[in-house]
Amino acid sequence: MNGKPRVLLTASYGPNTIGWGEDMYDLLKSRLARGHGPFSMSSHMHYFALYLIAENLSCPTTVLENPHWDEFDLELDEGYDYVGIQLKSLHTAKVARMVKRIREKCPDTKIVIGGYGVMPIYHPVPGDVNGDADYIRENAHYLCREEGVQFMRRLLDDTPIDREITQYHLPMCSMSINALNAGVRNGIILVSLGCPNACDFCTTSAFFYHKKFYVAEPEQVYRFIKNYQKRVKANDIVVVLFDEDIFLNADYVRELGRLLRSDKSTWGVQWFSFGSIRSLSQFTGEELRDCGVGSVWIGVESFMTGDKLCDDCYEKRRGLEVKKVFEDLHRNGINTTASLVLGFDFHTPENLKEDIDQFVALKPLFYQIAPLTPCPGTAFYERMLEENRILDTFSWEDGIICKDDLFKLKNFKLGEIKEYFDYAHDQIRDNLGPPTLQLLENMLNVYSSLKDSSNEMHAYKANRTKFGASGLYAVLRSIKQHHHSPKVRERALTLERRYREEIGNPPLPASVASYYVSNKIRKKTRQAPEEVVSDPPPRWTYYNTNGPGDRVYVRKGRKAKKAKPYKNRRIFTLIN
Repeated sequence: MNGKPRVLLTASYGPNTIGWGEDMYDLLKSRLARGHGPFSMSSHMHYFALYLIAENLSCPTTVLENPHWDEFDLELDEGYDYVGIQLKSLHTAKVARMVKRIREKCPDTKIVIGGYGVMPIYHPVPGDVNGDADYIRENAHYLCREEGVQFMRRLLDDTPIDREITQYHLPMCSMSINALNAGVRNGIILVSLGCPNACDFCTTSAFFYHKKFYVAEPEQVYRFIKNYQKRVKANDIVVVLFDEDIFLNADYVRELGRLLRSDKSTWGVQWFSFGSIRSLSQFTGEELRDCGVGSVWIGVESFMTGDKLCDDCYEKRRGLEVKKVFEDLHRNGINTTASLVLGFDFHTPENLKEDIDQFVALKPLFYQIAPLTPCPGTAFYERMLEENRILDTFSWEDGIICKDDLFKLKNFKLGEIKEYFDYAHDQIRDNLGPPTLQLLENMLNVYSSLKDSSNEMHAYKANRTKFGASGLYAVLRSIKQHHHSPKVRERALTLERRYREEIGNPPLPASVASYYVSNKIRKKTRQAPEEVVSDPPPRWTYYNTNGPGDRVYVRKGRKAKKAKPYKNRRIFTLIN
């Protein structure tokens, strides 16, 4: 077509593995909002790295997402010069099979392997009896352990190599409250890669050698945000900024906040990113709110540390510090996602539940509770090898968050951590209830603090949260009537009273919707749970089909026969 090499970018083929009864590719239902049954939330994410690379190449590029084996095999008949595969360590055996098929069917095609799974294949796990890691290393032509766009540009001689990495055409993720039959679409922007915090069990930090590499400066992020507003035809949007700890660079956060405040059209933008107690302590919750921060993922991991375990005063100080940060964020309407790790050497059957109870008391909106996992390539994995604690049965298929039988824990038997995993989710379910309650509480917090403000931007934010709180009012009736926990039912009642005291009577649509949601939840509580599968439909996305700068075309689902120009949709979507 234009004389340039043709590229296929894909990931492993499905269906996918189920983790402790849930679809691990539904980030909310399986992890961040796990355990709420009929009150559950769901999400859909894409393989964003593939789309980011494709957008930033000038050669004809196809992104194939969620194929079955036969669809991947058939796609190879299109005659690609390069096939790039995103590797997750969980899929090492599958990717080895894909590499073998490319070698057999397309001997002239160059194979590129990238993604966080590249690091582990240099440290094969004991259960890799087929030698899949060695096979990939020996048969792939290129292994990428760096930022992928410039790597591919150099490989393809796609000059200028250092031109801007744009983020205008990435597909959007979605989050939905299932009982409302509606979801919201969120934009994705990559800010940086890597993290200098260097937690010894963290793969993403180790992958980039505990350094941080910026992909987009504040002005670029602001421009990409404006583009998302245009795509969804809405000013009030939520955007996910991928950065392992964006708050380490206080100047970056404040400059982005200044840009968002500089134009009334971006006053309603809220962004989500990752942070730490140390980095967040540079700000007040009020300042973060005025910088556009709507939600933060904080790695709590534990309230204890091994070298300070006997220093009771230290533990209490740390607990108070963490609690203070969370309360300040919630008071200013900033939602929190918190993570907790189970099974450190300092954890015992006597103190682990205390750690969990302190964590639940933080009242995070979302949460990730995970067994400690030794990921190949991390310092923690190497230490466990040296101590002869990695089990011979540890295989690539075990590389999911829901596993507790990979290495010898100091104070727990194999499989015992699952009991504490279940305990933690039960405590959240029975004490906090569905995430919608915390979301509503945080909205009421910001509304009550800003509703009488003379600041024009603050008044705008107050009205925005009033609208959001009115929408969430619709879930309260179902929780009061059908949630099994008296404590959660009482919490819903308290929030209903607070809503009426601070805002007034709910609008008619919210009242009507509350009856619909309650009836739907009542039916769900009487039905047997549906079988959990992880097999999203395939998607083909075509870039530069007729030359650089051509429109993006998409073919969605197995029944679709023809690609159509990508069409932007509005921010709210209906779900089945």
